[in-house]
Amino acid sequence: MPQIQLEQRRLRILVVEDNGLLRKLFSEAFRGKHMVYSASGAEEGWKLYIDHAPHIIFLDIGLPDASGHELARRIRQHTSTAYIIMATASDYKEDAEEARQNQVDGFITKPFDKGMISNYIDKYLATQL
Repeated sequence: MPQIQLEQRRLRILVVEDNGLLRKLFSEAFRGKHMVYSASGAEEGWKLYIDHAPHIIFLDIGLPDASGHELARRIRQHTSTAYIIMATASDYKEDAEEARQNQVDGFITKPFDKGMISNYIDKYLATQL
């Protein structure tokens, strides 16, 4: 019975990604199931975060106006319960380490697919039991 309730729960997901094609991938992946808000930069992402209090935040590291690490830090300072996933082309050890220091909940290296994204949504839902 709880599994049915989890599947029916509509989440608010924020995607901060400067690549339009990847923003569209996120939107298409969850169309009709979840509310997806997307931003192409850190400042727009912060505004959407404040306005919509998303359950899950997917952040790119290389944004045009600030680092995704900076936005992750800012969100984490605002609330310790934010569920943040870094979704980036960077596979540098330094980026993974900085993500750990910011206490993000996951790190996906591009290219990624709908299944990888869905796994993090399932992990989030499991934390809500």
